[in-house]
Amino acid sequence: MPFPIPFLPHDNFKTGGRRFGADRAHGRRKHAGCDLIAPVGTPIFAVGNGVVMEAAEREFYHGTYAVVVQHSGYLVRYCEVKGVAPGIRRGSVVSAGTVIAYVGKMHTMSMLHFELYSGPYGAGGLTNRGNPPYQRRKDLMNPTAFLQQLSAHILQSHEPIVPNVAA
Repeated sequence: MPFPIPFLPHDNFKTGGRRFGADRAHGRRKHAGCDLIAPVGTPIFAVGNGVVMEAAEREFYHGTYAVVVQHSGYLVRYCEVKGVAPGIRRGSVVSAGTVIAYVGKMHTMSMLHFELYSGPYGAGGLTNRGNPPYQRRKDLMNPTAFLQQLSAHILQSHEPIVPNVAA
């Protein structure tokens, strides 16, 4: 399975404000994903085979959007994107490594905000402001180990990351 961007980020997604569970809003909520710092326009890859459930159809946060992909056994919300890749829309079938979107910019930072869920897409909206501390659906998972596994595979394989292009 490919890492969701074409390189391992220089800024560690396991520490500081980029990590899952970091305080947000002066401690009133927790960070619901891992932030992978990358330049605006960096391609974002599907981390597994799946079906696109949402394709940047509404604003996610401060002028950025999200792509939601139902993978086999898990759901990923790829957030803070500036737009989808050509051919990507709701219902698109994607393979691991397919370019699905591009990194956007929020305020002064550009990144992929990566959220992971254990349930299917149809289990309700992913954002739930009434469910503290993350304000997300109850099946939200910490994506850190998943991302570490993907990055370890890249490091061990010594293979370049070559994206597939959506049909």
